[in-house]
Formats: sequence, structure tokens, C-alpha cells
Amino acid sequence: MRSLSFRARVTWAAALAAALVVLVVAALTAITMVGNEYRQRDRRVDAVAEALGGNNNLTARGRGYVSTLRLDGTVLRSTPVTLPPAAEGLSTQVVDGVSYRVRTRELNRPEGALLSVGIPEPPTRDVIGRLVPRLVLSGVLAVILAALLGWLFAGRAVRPLRELITQTRTLTAEGQHTPPQVSGAAEAEELAEAITDMWSRMNSAQESTRIALDSARGFAASAAHELRTPLTAMRADLDIVRTHPLSKPELDEIVGDLIRTQRRVESTLTALGQLAAGDLMRPEDRVRFDVIELFDRVAQECSRTHPEVRITVRGDRAVLMTGWPDGIRLAADNLLRNAIAHGGATEIELSAVAIETPDRRPSLALRVDDNGVGLPVEERERVLRRFERGSAARVAGSGLGLALVSQQAALHNGDVVLSDSRLGGLCVTLTVDAS
Repeated sequence: MRSLSFRARVTWAAALAAALVVLVVAALTAITMVGNEYRQRDRRVDAVAEALGGNNNLTARGRGYVSTLRLDGTVLRSTPVTLPPAAEGLSTQVVDGVSYRVRTRELNRPEGALLSVGIPEPPTRDVIGRLVPRLVLSGVLAVILAALLGWLFAGRAVRPLRELITQTRTLTAEGQHTPPQVSGAAEAEELAEAITDMWSRMNSAQESTRIALDSARGFAASAAHELRTPLTAMRADLDIVRTHPLSKPELDEIVGDLIRTQRRVESTLTALGQLAAGDLMRPEDRVRFDVIELFDRVAQECSRTHPEVRITVRGDRAVLMTGWPDGIRLAADNLLRNAIAHGGATEIELSAVAIETPDRRPSLALRVDDNGVGLPVEERERVLRRFERGSAARVAGSGLGLALVSQQAALHNGDVVLSDSRLGGLCVTLTVDAS
């Protein structure tokens, strides 16, 4: 069973509130009218007592009052209804079951005499009884009017919520519709903002999932494509070892081929994994870091594995940027390995300088210069794509090293430019957004 709608709840609340107000007003009205009735009766009995005090005809009848004159407790004169003795002032007396409002005052003639004048009091229910029909009618009309107004105004109040419900139902899992935007009620606007925020988070999560799936598919497709040839070669070598008697030189040559092929497979899988990891980098993981300090660590680690290569870092001041330090480090590692393995460099220089871009964003130019064999101009654009290698490469590779650098440049809102180095080899300039 569904709960009452907001509109129905407001209507019921308005009707109940009106009924409560009517009851309170009716009670206050009854109290006020009874009090007024009693005050008017008191003024009337005072007026009659004042008039009779100067009139000799104290026993006049037919005017809706009774009177009794006493002197020292003895009744001198009285109407057929004799009022009981009472002190001076106003009092209520009951005679033969009838209640009288009595005013007792002292007269000058005869001296010391007390005159009591009484007016019958109708029961309080008679006074209130005259009000009941009017109060009931007014109450019923007030409750009906309050319910109608509550229904009307509640309908206007929930209209933004109705619009919000209608618009929310048009949202699809594919995100083909924009989140709802309504106005007219603060609560509806806040709810619309909450739905918009939730929708944005869902779309962001959906986009992250799509990127992850695309990355996984790309990884699988690239791995299948690139590893098919080396794995086939390894299987052929193993078949030869298994089916043919080989001399030691022949066996050594095949084992060497297997080792080189295994290294190629390993480097290809590693590079593909790094590319997939780059696709999954999240904006909230960006941090502020010092590029010069990062270059120092990369240079020290590379010098330990290649002591014959002189690697220097230009710059003695901190150069800060906001981004993914692991990504920048991955790009620098790949550039150093490429310069050594494929370019045959013996001297490499790393530097980072602030530059001004046409759109005046704070940017950095990260440069890696080497004295290797360089790269022909016509190949510099091609080698930035995946599985592309330069013709001057000295050893086999996966063809993904510069593709990783290009990916990091794109992730940091920049680009990669290959040019001639002042050291005589290749210069790779990675331009990144530093903000």
C-alpha cells in the first residue's frame, strides 16, 4: 500500500489545523459571550436597584425583576418572590429552583433598610446554545475552505517535485539526457542538485569503467598481436630442440634466441601494462611535486645500471608542477633507456624550465638531450605511435617506449616534440601543464 502523497498530507494538515483553530475560537467566543451576558445583567440589576431605591412602589411587577425590602431582618415589602437576606453588593441567590442575580443596597428611607433586587439568570447553556448553530456552520465552512486552499497551494508547491520526477525518469543508463533542472521550491532545487551531483558521479564512474574495459581490450588485442610472432618463434625453437639432435654451438644459438625473445615478450608486456595503467590515472590522484628532485632520483638509478653513461640534471632550484609523479618518472625512465639502448648515448642531460604558452597557462618544458645517433626527421612523428620503432634502433624493442611518453604528455595536457640535440643526438621535449 502506497503512502499518502505530499499534497494529500498538506490537505489533511490544513483541514485539521482549521478544525483546531475553530474549536479554540469557539471556546473563546463562548467564554467571551457568557462573560458579556453576565456583565450586562449586572449593569441591568444595578440600574433597576438604583431606580427602585428612589421609587416608593418597590413591589412593582411585570418588569422581569423581583425585590424585597428589609429592616433589621424583618421584611417590610416584597414581591411575590421573596429574596433571602444578603449583604450589600452583588450576589447570586436561588429561590424555588430559580437562580437570581441580586443587588443589595442600603436605603436612606427608612434609615438602615436594605433593598434586594433580583433578575432571573437563564442557564449558561441557553446563552451558549444560541451560539452553537453559528459556530458549527462557521467551523464546517472554515475546515472545507482550509482543505480546498491546502489542496490548491500544495499542488503548486509539489509541481516542481512532479517536474523533477518526470525529468528524472527520462534519464538513461547511457547518460543520453541531461540531469533535471527545476525551480520554484528550495527543496526541489536542492533535490535536483543532489540528483545532478549523483548523476555526474555515476557518469564519471561509468566513464572510468568504460576506459578500464577499453584499456583491458586494447591490452589484450595488442598483446595478442605483438606476442604472436615472438611466441611462434619460441615454439619453433623449442620444437627444434625437442626433435633434432643439436651440437653445442647450435644449441647455444637457439638458447640465445629464446632468451632474446623472452626479453622482448617481457618488455612488451611491461610496456602494455604501463600504457593500461596510464589510461586509468584519475584526476584526484594528482599531486604537487618537484620535477628536478624526481629527475635526480631517475638519473641516480639509471647511473647504477649504466655506469658508463654520464647523466646530468640541469637546475639547482625546485621546479614544481601538479600531476602524476609516477607518470612523469615513467616517461623519463623510458627516454633514458631509449637514448642508451637505441641511440647508443654516452652523455644524457635532463632539464626542466618554466615556459609561457600562447594561452598563458603555467607550463613546463621537460627536456632529455643525448649525444646518440639521433633519429631521422621523417621518422620523428611516426615513432610516437604504438609499436613503431626507428630505423636506427640498435636493439630489438617493443616499440612502446615513446608511445608511453606521448601518453603522459597527453595526460598532462601537453605534447611531445622530437628535435636535434645540442649534444649531437636527439632532444625530446615534453611540454606539460604545471597548474
